[in-house]
Amino acid sequence: MRLIAFDLDGTLLDHDKTIPPRSLDLIERLRSHDVRVAIITGRALVPDDVMEGVRPDATATSNGGVVRVGPDIVAEHGLETGQIEALDDLIPEEAELWAFGPDVVYTRDPARVTADWLVGRDLHPLTDAPHLGVYQLSFRLPDARRLAPDILALGGLTVTGGLSPYESFMTVTHERATKGHALHDIARALSVPMARTVVFGDSDNDIAMFEVAGTSVQVGEAACLVDVAHHRVSCSALGLPAWLEGYAEELARELA
Repeated sequence: MRLIAFDLDGTLLDHDKTIPPRSLDLIERLRSHDVRVAIITGRALVPDDVMEGVRPDATATSNGGVVRVGPDIVAEHGLETGQIEALDDLIPEEAELWAFGPDVVYTRDPARVTADWLVGRDLHPLTDAPHLGVYQLSFRLPDARRLAPDILALGGLTVTGGLSPYESFMTVTHERATKGHALHDIARALSVPMARTVVFGDSDNDIAMFEVAGTSVQVGEAACLVDVAHHRVSCSALGLPAWLEGYAEELARELA
């Protein structure tokens, strides 16, 4: 048995936020070779169309804040109220800021939220955030990366983003909410050795899983992944499905 795990934006999803049909076909082909499939994303939710198309055996959202195998939560790492309050104090008022629960988004002023990707979400004031049940805090600010040292100094946190291709967007999670921990949790629950895991990603929040996976495949050209990727492909639309096809052929030969 093997496990393949995909990041979403910039990796499995093309620029139009859909999965190329060829990739979906190849994922189904890999299932016939005893391959399990996971989605490991920085998003707080996996979109319904992705769940329906991929039918993953496991998911990890908020960079590993919530890890599920099938319907069951196997790991959960949230931010506490004190951490959220400290981050609110530290991040400048002009920044757009969101804290994500499983079904609710908390923000400084729900009436001022204009982001298209939040349309239809249940928005509440940040002051209503519960003691537990918030899995990530994200913010948009020019030169966001300059705040990383101060955020890490608060203790117990992980910071990702602020680098190409997401220079103005940063995410803060619990120190154990990383894609590397999520991959370990999923592989253990599915009884897949880490040496038989393959991961795909395009940005710095993927480094943690690239460092522990048996095989890592970089999609695109982000400099932060070059030193930890075993392979690199051009893009979601062409390079990724071409690599998956080669992998499927390799497994078919092994099983012949």
